Amino acid sequence: MNPMMTTMFDPVPSQRQSEEVIGVPALSAVERYKEIIAIATDAAARQRKLDEVRCAELAERIASIQQQIAEVRDRERVVRMGAHLHWEAAVEELWNERWLQMVPFPLPDETVLPRPQGEYNRAMDNAYQALEDSLAKRTLLRRKQKD
Repeated sequence: MNPMMTTMFDPVPSQRQSEEVIGVPALSAVERYKEIIAIATDAAARQRKLDEVRCAELAERIASIQQQIAEVRDRERVVRMGAHLHWEAAVEELWNERWLQMVPFPLPDETVLPRPQGEYNRAMDNAYQALEDSLAKRTLLRRKQKD
């Protein structure tokens, strides 16, 4: 069997040689041609139907994946905006600390192992909250020293 052929299609029957062996009259070249063309036409029609079903499945899958990509892009924008807002607020809070050298917003660290985004969001919020708590305690301590 030819390795390029698929098993979905029926093989073309061999040419009938004589009416004595099979009990039916031998086919002329025209009849044989029509028989082969009918088999090929049927196979093409079946393949077309399979292709249509597969195209519909792939179109649905593409639409679903495009929706997922749009959602991920939106989440990325929100996270980046939140990180920039936290950074700007931290810089503003620490602006009066002359000893602290302010640096621009850092680039993302691509070496960090992937984890769920929620963990990174919580870590960012916790770090900012720790900064605010630390600055609030320092303010209280400074007031007590002045009194």
